[in-house]
Amino acid sequence: MLYDAILIDADDTLFDFRAAEKNAIGEIIARLGIEDADAPQVYHRLNRACWEAFERGEVTQAELRVRRFRDFLRHYGLENDPEQVGEAYTQALSHQGMLLPGALETVRAIARRLPVAVVTNGIASVQRGRMARSPLQAHLSAFVISGELGVQKPDPRMLYAALEALGGVKTDRALMVGDSLTSDIRAANRAGMDACWFNPEGRIAPPEYDIRYEICDIRRLTDVALQ
Repeated sequence: MLYDAILIDADDTLFDFRAAEKNAIGEIIARLGIEDADAPQVYHRLNRACWEAFERGEVTQAELRVRRFRDFLRHYGLENDPEQVGEAYTQALSHQGMLLPGALETVRAIARRLPVAVVTNGIASVQRGRMARSPLQAHLSAFVISGELGVQKPDPRMLYAALEALGGVKTDRALMVGDSLTSDIRAANRAGMDACWFNPEGRIAPPEYDIRYEICDIRRLTDVALQ
Protein backbone atom coordinates (compact mmCIF):
# COMPACT_ATOMS: atom_id res chain seq x y z
CA MET A 1 0.00 0.00 0.00
CA LEU A 2 1.05 3.62 -0.44
CA TYR A 3 1.56 5.23 2.95
CA ASP A 4 1.04 8.84 3.99
CA ALA A 5 4.13 8.92 6.21
CA ILE A 6 7.18 6.87 7.14
CA LEU A 7 8.52 6.70 10.70
CA ILE A 8 12.08 5.43 11.07
CA ASP A 9 14.24 4.52 14.05
CA ALA A 10 17.63 6.21 14.30
CA ASP A 11 20.30 4.01 15.88
CA ASP A 12 21.30 0.86 14.01
CA THR A 13 18.68 1.63 11.37
CA LEU A 14 19.97 4.92 9.94
CA PHE A 15 22.87 5.88 12.20
CA ASP A 16 25.88 3.62 12.69
CA PHE A 17 25.55 3.53 16.45
CA ARG A 18 28.13 0.80 16.89
CA ALA A 19 30.79 3.01 15.33
CA ALA A 20 29.56 6.03 17.28
CA GLU A 21 29.62 4.15 20.56
CA LYS A 22 33.05 2.69 19.81
CA ASN A 23 34.52 6.14 19.17
CA ALA A 24 32.91 7.73 22.21
CA ILE A 25 33.66 4.98 24.71
CA GLY A 26 37.19 4.79 23.30
CA GLU A 27 37.70 8.41 24.33
CA ILE A 28 36.43 7.68 27.84
CA ILE A 29 38.50 4.54 28.28
CA ALA A 30 41.61 6.48 27.27
CA ARG A 31 40.80 9.26 29.75
CA LEU A 32 40.31 6.73 32.54
CA GLY A 33 43.60 5.01 31.73
CA ILE A 34 42.00 1.58 31.29
CA GLU A 35 44.28 -0.70 29.28
CA ASP A 36 41.96 -3.71 28.99
CA ALA A 37 41.36 -4.50 25.30
CA ASP A 38 37.94 -5.90 26.23
CA ALA A 39 36.79 -2.69 27.92
CA PRO A 40 34.54 -1.60 25.01
CA GLN A 41 32.73 -4.96 25.13
CA VAL A 42 32.37 -4.68 28.92
CA TYR A 43 30.79 -1.26 28.54
CA HIS A 44 28.53 -2.43 25.71
CA ARG A 45 27.19 -5.31 27.82
CA LEU A 46 26.52 -3.11 30.86
CA ASN A 47 24.99 -0.36 28.74
CA ARG A 48 22.69 -2.79 26.91
CA ALA A 49 21.44 -4.15 30.24
CA CYS A 50 20.65 -0.62 31.39
CA TRP A 51 18.76 0.22 28.18
CA GLU A 52 16.74 -2.97 28.44
CA ALA A 53 15.80 -1.99 31.99
CA PHE A 54 14.87 1.46 30.69
CA GLU A 55 12.60 -0.03 27.99
CA ARG A 56 10.90 -2.11 30.69
CA GLY A 57 10.31 1.06 32.72
CA GLU A 58 12.54 -0.07 35.60
CA VAL A 59 14.87 2.94 35.52
CA THR A 60 14.57 6.51 34.32
CA GLN A 61 16.79 7.93 31.63
CA ALA A 62 18.57 10.08 34.22
CA GLU A 63 19.29 6.97 36.29
CA LEU A 64 20.47 5.09 33.20
CA ARG A 65 23.02 7.78 32.34
CA VAL A 66 24.71 7.32 35.74
CA ARG A 67 24.08 3.64 36.38
CA ARG A 68 25.87 2.35 33.28
CA PHE A 69 29.07 4.15 34.27
CA ARG A 70 28.70 3.33 37.94
CA ASP A 71 28.65 -0.34 36.92
CA PHE A 72 31.53 0.16 34.45
CA LEU A 73 33.74 1.94 36.98
CA ARG A 74 32.93 -0.64 39.63
CA HIS A 75 33.94 -3.42 37.22
CA TYR A 76 37.42 -1.89 36.97
CA GLY A 77 37.67 -0.86 40.61
CA LEU A 78 37.80 2.85 39.78
CA GLU A 79 36.53 5.59 42.07
CA ASN A 80 35.80 8.29 39.49
CA ASP A 81 32.46 10.09 39.72
CA PRO A 82 30.09 8.13 37.42
CA GLU A 83 27.98 11.22 36.79
CA GLN A 84 30.97 13.19 35.51
CA VAL A 85 32.15 10.27 33.40
CA GLY A 86 28.65 9.91 32.00
CA GLU A 87 28.53 13.58 31.03
CA ALA A 88 31.88 13.31 29.27
CA TYR A 89 30.64 10.28 27.36
CA THR A 90 27.39 12.03 26.41
CA GLN A 91 29.34 14.94 25.00
CA ALA A 92 31.67 12.64 23.04
CA LEU A 93 28.74 10.64 21.65
CA SER A 94 26.87 13.76 20.52
CA HIS A 95 29.68 14.43 18.03
CA GLN A 96 29.24 11.08 16.24
CA GLY A 97 26.95 11.50 13.21
CA MET A 98 28.05 8.69 10.90
CA LEU A 99 25.34 6.88 8.94
CA LEU A 100 24.90 3.28 7.84
CA PRO A 101 25.39 2.53 4.13
CA GLY A 102 22.36 3.51 2.07
CA ALA A 103 20.64 5.46 4.84
CA LEU A 104 20.93 8.92 3.31
CA GLU A 105 19.94 7.92 -0.21
CA THR A 106 16.96 5.97 1.14
CA VAL A 107 15.60 8.79 3.30
CA ARG A 108 16.23 11.33 0.56
CA ALA A 109 14.33 9.26 -2.02
CA ILE A 110 11.35 8.65 0.26
CA ALA A 111 11.22 12.25 1.48
CA ARG A 112 10.72 13.48 -2.08
CA ARG A 113 7.26 11.92 -2.00
CA LEU A 114 6.34 11.29 1.64
CA PRO A 115 7.02 12.99 4.98
CA VAL A 116 9.63 11.16 7.02
CA ALA A 117 9.95 11.28 10.81
CA VAL A 118 12.79 9.86 12.86
CA VAL A 119 11.53 8.38 16.14
CA THR A 120 14.26 7.45 18.57
CA ASN A 121 14.90 6.53 22.15
CA GLY A 122 17.83 8.41 23.57
CA ILE A 123 19.19 11.45 25.33
CA ALA A 124 18.05 14.63 23.62
CA SER A 125 21.42 16.39 23.57
CA VAL A 126 23.08 13.30 22.08
CA GLN A 127 20.48 12.66 19.40
CA ARG A 128 20.14 16.30 18.38
CA GLY A 129 23.91 16.76 18.32
CA ARG A 130 24.37 13.76 16.07
CA MET A 131 21.49 14.75 13.80
CA ALA A 132 22.89 18.27 13.46
CA ARG A 133 26.09 16.70 12.09
CA SER A 134 24.20 14.56 9.62
CA PRO A 135 22.86 15.37 6.13
CA LEU A 136 19.69 13.46 7.09
CA GLN A 137 18.31 16.48 8.91
CA ALA A 138 17.48 18.34 5.70
CA HIS A 139 15.12 15.56 4.61
CA LEU A 140 13.09 15.11 7.82
CA SER A 141 9.65 16.50 8.54
CA ALA A 142 9.76 15.55 12.25
CA PHE A 143 12.22 14.32 14.86
CA VAL A 144 10.83 12.73 18.04
CA ILE A 145 13.15 11.85 20.92
CA SER A 146 12.19 9.95 24.06
CA GLY A 147 14.35 12.22 26.20
CA GLU A 148 12.16 15.17 25.23
CA LEU A 149 8.80 13.40 25.21
CA GLY A 150 9.18 11.66 28.55
CA VAL A 151 8.22 8.20 27.26
CA GLN A 152 10.19 5.73 25.17
CA LYS A 153 9.51 3.04 22.60
CA PRO A 154 7.81 0.59 22.81
CA ASP A 155 5.32 3.07 24.30
CA PRO A 156 3.07 3.87 21.31
CA ARG A 157 2.85 7.50 22.40
CA MET A 158 6.23 7.98 20.75
CA LEU A 159 4.67 7.07 17.42
CA TYR A 160 1.50 9.06 18.08
CA ALA A 161 3.64 12.14 18.76
CA ALA A 162 5.39 11.71 15.41
CA LEU A 163 2.10 11.34 13.56
CA GLU A 164 0.77 14.47 15.25
CA ALA A 165 3.93 16.38 14.31
CA LEU A 166 3.34 15.32 10.71
CA GLY A 167 -0.10 16.92 10.71
CA GLY A 168 -2.26 14.18 12.19
CA VAL A 169 -1.50 11.19 9.98
CA LYS A 170 -3.67 8.19 10.86
CA THR A 171 -1.97 5.12 12.32
CA ASP A 172 -3.26 2.89 9.55
CA ARG A 173 -1.67 5.19 6.97
CA ALA A 174 1.86 5.12 8.37
CA LEU A 175 4.72 2.63 8.51
CA MET A 176 7.19 2.24 11.38
CA VAL A 177 10.66 1.00 10.43
CA GLY A 178 13.36 -0.18 12.81
CA ASP A 179 15.87 -2.84 13.79
CA SER A 180 14.64 -3.56 17.31
CA LEU A 181 11.83 -6.04 17.87
CA THR A 182 11.33 -5.05 21.51
CA SER A 183 11.40 -1.32 20.80
CA ASP A 184 10.40 -0.45 17.22
CA ILE A 185 8.27 -3.40 16.17
CA ARG A 186 6.50 -3.71 19.50
CA ALA A 187 5.74 0.03 19.46
CA ALA A 188 4.21 -0.30 16.00
CA ASN A 189 2.16 -3.29 17.10
CA ARG A 190 0.88 -1.44 20.16
CA ALA A 191 0.01 1.59 18.04
CA GLY A 192 -1.86 -0.45 15.45
CA MET A 193 0.63 0.57 12.77
CA ASP A 194 2.27 -1.47 10.02
CA ALA A 195 5.82 -2.53 10.92
CA CYS A 196 8.91 -3.01 8.78
CA TRP A 197 11.73 -4.88 10.46
CA PHE A 198 15.23 -3.93 9.36
CA ASN A 199 17.02 -7.22 9.93
CA PRO A 200 20.47 -7.21 8.30
CA GLU A 201 21.68 -10.09 10.46
CA GLY A 202 18.94 -12.48 9.36
CA ARG A 203 17.54 -13.15 12.81
CA ILE A 204 14.32 -15.12 13.37
CA ALA A 205 11.50 -13.14 14.95
CA PRO A 206 9.30 -14.79 17.60
CA PRO A 207 5.71 -15.29 16.42
CA GLU A 208 4.41 -12.73 18.93
CA TYR A 209 5.45 -9.87 16.62
CA ASP A 210 3.28 -8.68 13.75
CA ILE A 211 5.75 -7.79 10.98
CA ARG A 212 4.33 -6.72 7.63
CA TYR A 213 7.69 -6.25 5.89
CA GLU A 214 11.20 -7.50 6.57
CA ILE A 215 14.28 -6.06 4.84
CA CYS A 216 17.97 -6.88 5.14
CA ASP A 217 19.18 -3.75 3.31
CA ILE A 218 17.82 -0.31 4.21
CA ARG A 219 17.74 0.56 0.50
CA ARG A 220 14.86 -1.90 0.12
CA LEU A 221 12.72 0.45 2.20
CA THR A 222 12.27 2.72 -0.82
CA ASP A 223 10.32 0.02 -2.66
CA VAL A 224 8.28 -0.80 0.45
CA ALA A 225 7.43 2.82 1.25
CA LEU A 226 6.66 3.94 -2.30
CA GLN A 227 5.02 0.84 -3.77
